[in-house]
Amino acid sequence: MPSTPHPKGTGGRGLRAEVAADAISQLARQSGPGARLGSRAELREECGVSIGTLHEALRLLQSTGEIVVRTGPGGGVFAGDRSALSDLLRRTRGQTSFASDLPQVVRLLRALSPLILEDAIGSLTTEGADLLRQRLDDLISARDGGLRDVVRASLDLFATLVSIPDFGLLRVVAGALLGAQIGVLPTITSAIDPDWSEVVDRHIDAASDLTSAILGEDLTAAVAARDRPEFMGLFAALAEREHT
Repeated sequence: MPSTPHPKGTGGRGLRAEVAADAISQLARQSGPGARLGSRAELREECGVSIGTLHEALRLLQSTGEIVVRTGPGGGVFAGDRSALSDLLRRTRGQTSFASDLPQVVRLLRALSPLILEDAIGSLTTEGADLLRQRLDDLISARDGGLRDVVRASLDLFATLVSIPDFGLLRVVAGALLGAQIGVLPTITSAIDPDWSEVVDRHIDAASDLTSAILGEDLTAAVAARDRPEFMGLFAALAEREHT
């Protein structure tokens, strides 16, 4: 079997499935399409993982087409055909850089907003309405805390909108985009000083108008509130801070 990095896990627990998948993917790229990478037992030993972790890593790689698993005589794990799709999936798996992703996240959420808001209004229940009111109250109350509190409360409010429909691909996609935004929370340590005060207040005003429009089942007004510069101004300011 061609040589490949032999990273071992810490604490005797071996590698996580994603890290093992990265190591096997690298081996597949070095070996070329169709090359036999080894048996399951050989790869498990090479990566230093449990059999369960290896199976999960192989499932990840099969889903992107990076490997093929064959059983029977002459079987084993083989390098798949490298494609644009597998390359894209490999490059995007596990990306969590808020600073680099935020501009794209903002663009995508803005494009998806009419659909998200339409679904939220169409699926709104009494329970969902009460939860939205609570999330808005939390956002307003967060004004008395730090900037991180405001950002978390704002994301909670929008996540609640996304979650009102209890199913659907749109919810999954929007959830992934919100996940990219959540990645910035640990880095926010600022107080709401004069530099941030006006940005925060305008954001909360726009969020209040958005919530009122949803509760009033007015899609046009909801989209208009979501698209106001004041609503995204908070996240634009955070993105600018990340690049300075």
